[in-house]
Amino acid sequence: MPIARQAGEWGQSLQALAQVPLLNRVLLGNPKYFEVTEVINVHMADSKGNPKSIDSGLALKQWGALSHAYKKLNIQVEILDPVEGLSDFCFTANPSLVLPLPNGTREVWLSKMAHSSRRSEVDFHARFFEGQKIPTRRFPDCVTRFEGCGDGILHPGRHLIHAGTGTRSSIEAWNIIAEAHPELQILHYELQDSRFYHLDTALAPLNETTALFVPCAFNDHGITLLQSAFEDLIPISLDEALNFAGNAHCPDGKNVLLQSGNPQVEAVLSSKGFQAIPLDTSEFRKSGGSVFCLKLAW
Repeated sequence: MPIARQAGEWGQSLQALAQVPLLNRVLLGNPKYFEVTEVINVHMADSKGNPKSIDSGLALKQWGALSHAYKKLNIQVEILDPVEGLSDFCFTANPSLVLPLPNGTREVWLSKMAHSSRRSEVDFHARFFEGQKIPTRRFPDCVTRFEGCGDGILHPGRHLIHAGTGTRSSIEAWNIIAEAHPELQILHYELQDSRFYHLDTALAPLNETTALFVPCAFNDHGITLLQSAFEDLIPISLDEALNFAGNAHCPDGKNVLLQSGNPQVEAVLSSKGFQAIPLDTSEFRKSGGSVFCLKLAW
């Protein structure tokens, strides 16, 4: 099918879509060399426009708490060793995207990072997945930017992906994936707000029917498309969205790991039977990322 940009172009029911397995492992990147060296999104600059300063010890502690939280949920955790000079290496959601397939296998699409400072990260993801004997795929030269799970959000349990485009990922990338997998349902969202520069800052599926979202990040077509895909679409207030509540991760359909200090979202999650697991990722938020950005589900 063609990529759907509005609800009228889709016309599918979730129950009619092929089922795929949930990805039950995460890949983390040790943040030993994490720092903000350049301003490539609006969250990275201080009041004077300079890159924000990072407390390295606190960042490592916060990252360790995230790793521990996954392990407590019996989620297998694999860790990439730190690489000096790659200051954003800890944001493993971006250099690749793992796509589960209806036959129970997986494949990996390697990213084309929008900024040169991050492009070397992709090679480390390629080596990791080659070591796991998982097929990897690269984009042709016509694709200039694609940032993995930053803009590719899997729909839990179904052969459907929510595809963002903007400054970090291009529609050409999604066209290539659509050609490779004609049976894959791709719903396309044009991001509207520079504060939500990746789709994963504005959309967090919790299970097959429920998702958190940030209304101002989407145009009207995007919101109607989300409404067609999720029976229960939970808006996040702007205050909590800017505290990265939308960069949450629910690995098992029940437990939701999210940035701490978001009481409204936590209350809604509890009322709907989810278990909120608040985590402090304040050092990483200085670089524009939180829980979802810090892991790659595979």
